[in-house]
Amino acid sequence: MQAFEFNHPSLGVIRGLTSESTNQFLGLQYATLEGKFEQPQLRAGSSVLINATGFGPSVPSPSYGFDMESNHIQRGLQKQDLTQSDTECLNLNITLPSNNTSSSKLPVMVFLHGGGFAIGSNFWQQYDLQRFVELSKENQTPLICVTVNYRLGLFGFLTSDEFVSHGKSPNNGLRDQRTALLWIKKYVAGFGGGPDNLTVVGQSAGGVSATIHLDSEVPLFKRLVSMGGTNLLMPPLAPQVANSVYDQIVDRLGLSELSPSERVKSITQTPIYRLMSIVRPTDALRPVIDSLGWVKRHSYAETYRGMSGMPGRSWCPEILIGDCQMDVSHDATTFQASLTQSLKSAEAAKKVMDAYGITENLEREEAILRILNFGNDIGFFIPIVNYGHMWSGNAYLYHFNQPNTWSGPWKGYANHILDVTYLFQNYNDHLTPEQRKVSTQFAKDIISFANSKAPWPAFYPEDSKRHTRVYGGKGLGDSNSIETVIAPSPRAQRRGTIFDLQVSIDSDSLVLAWGMFLAGL
Repeated sequence: MQAFEFNHPSLGVIRGLTSESTNQFLGLQYATLEGKFEQPQLRAGSSVLINATGFGPSVPSPSYGFDMESNHIQRGLQKQDLTQSDTECLNLNITLPSNNTSSSKLPVMVFLHGGGFAIGSNFWQQYDLQRFVELSKENQTPLICVTVNYRLGLFGFLTSDEFVSHGKSPNNGLRDQRTALLWIKKYVAGFGGGPDNLTVVGQSAGGVSATIHLDSEVPLFKRLVSMGGTNLLMPPLAPQVANSVYDQIVDRLGLSELSPSERVKSITQTPIYRLMSIVRPTDALRPVIDSLGWVKRHSYAETYRGMSGMPGRSWCPEILIGDCQMDVSHDATTFQASLTQSLKSAEAAKKVMDAYGITENLEREEAILRILNFGNDIGFFIPIVNYGHMWSGNAYLYHFNQPNTWSGPWKGYANHILDVTYLFQNYNDHLTPEQRKVSTQFAKDIISFANSKAPWPAFYPEDSKRHTRVYGGKGLGDSNSIETVIAPSPRAQRRGTIFDLQVSIDSDSLVLAWGMFLAGL
């Protein structure tokens, strides 16, 4: 790609990159920060040339993040190392067809990456949307695509009553995402996009984020795609949990003896490398219930019955939501003891164990697989069914069953992240022709959805209308490798076990038990 200059009517002159098929603007700052724990402020235009030919600084996050995700995918792409910044990190990348004009009003797709609110970045090569935009153009359904950075870990989600009382807002990572969406709605018309025609695609923690934004009173997007993550899988934490994490951070920094105002001042002035050095993987740094904001907690039952009260049900008319056949990725050895403690009933724990055939005499690998089946059902499968039942507009459900064929522990399974790995076309050089057919069709379906076209018949609760798209798995390599079925169907390769369990143990108790098990409790 070569550099070129583009005159945006509001932002001014931007230097980007152009090729025969696409234009890219990289590292565009959408918000400024007065401090690492401050709210984002929408970035306006500039009187000087904006250089958007290279990625902007990344948000502070562990250096092992890219390798960790590549190891889970079991196939790595080229790694880049960028400067991290605690105040200059809120940037986005825009990719659009090269023949686009400011009058085109193309649909816009915004991608929120996953990573458990701890790792991830918009510059990782698996999230490059150039090939995806090229495919949308070839398909005669062109899109403008945007990838967003947002604050993670301690910088995005550290909060407490003490922090809030000293002017530090909670959920800054979510506020960053919201600000990015508002920036896009304000300025995308100058790139040839339709400001009222946004589709948000969230994967894993990005999907959790996207579904949390459905509680916004302000309309943020027109369509939602949630891939392997919802606010039921990872519900916002109670404030008392956030207070506990904050107290631990204060203690590790040696600030316990200071006054509240001195503690807050010291935390905000601590260098990023010091803050990152005291964070532990078990620290619960993720969205927190905000009684004064839009971050709320919803139960499985109220979601299923359409009683969640989400404002997004009125301003987001369409959702597309799905899971991978093995979205869960955790080891296990003390499952029954953990269940007994969290469910407060040995009988209830035994019901779960019996339902999934988990016994003491199983080989370890088989026992782990069955435990993961339970986690996948309660954390990923049930939430997408609940959303399908409750959505007032059109809901499109999918199951991604295409197995991972690369060497590693997940070989033979459709594991977490594999759907987005196929979606953006960046792994096509490592796929067989049959696998590329699945990859291409999956992408075309999402592209059609973002263009207001039904990718397959919508899901409705009536028995004959529970349409569900299935990618890969049974029938792989022939014309049946991608099918739309009526759920429940053997072709979907999903268990009905969890529905039977719900009769005697409610889903919210089960997902809480699963979360406590993952936390080592």
